[in-house]
Amino acid sequence: MMYLKKKSIAIASLVLLIAIAFVINYNYQNGINKNASSKNSLNSQLIDNSKVSTSSSANEQTEATTTLSSGLFASYRQDRDINRSRSLEALQEIVNNKNTSQETRDEAQKQIIKLTETNQKELILENLIKAKGFQDAIVLIDNNTANVIVQADKLSAQEVAKIQDVVSQQTGFPLDNIKIMNRMN
Repeated sequence: MMYLKKKSIAIASLVLLIAIAFVINYNYQNGINKNASSKNSLNSQLIDNSKVSTSSSANEQTEATTTLSSGLFASYRQDRDINRSRSLEALQEIVNNKNTSQETRDEAQKQIIKLTETNQKELILENLIKAKGFQDAIVLIDNNTANVIVQADKLSAQEVAKIQDVVSQQTGFPLDNIKIMNRMN
């Protein structure tokens, strides 16, 4: 009886740890989006105030915005990788702990495999979306839901359908569970 309680507590702790990691990741990414929006609007205001009219300045703005946007996507990836690494480390500690029950160890190993598969799917999807002609994309898969952020000023209905099709084919998720957003340049 006591053995079952320890297992239940260990599994509940594991699930809670993973949930906390995802909540922190979600909140952190929303903070980045807000900061990026304010940076973009600040850049736009600075450009409007200087009344730049030459085409070379417009090209520089486009390059700077592209670099900023690429930096945001790199930042998203880095944050995602850091959070996944932390989750994997916590799970690996559970697996390596001598006091962990076999059932808990098995569950932790399943979670490690699931996280690894999720990482692979996200990378494949990002590359497939880029192959469809988009400059950059980031895919976040969690609980049978895929969130896709594409680097584009706007997305047409056809482009959204194209991305949903790719994500649905790779993940098997229904279209309702696939959310697609664009990041403004």
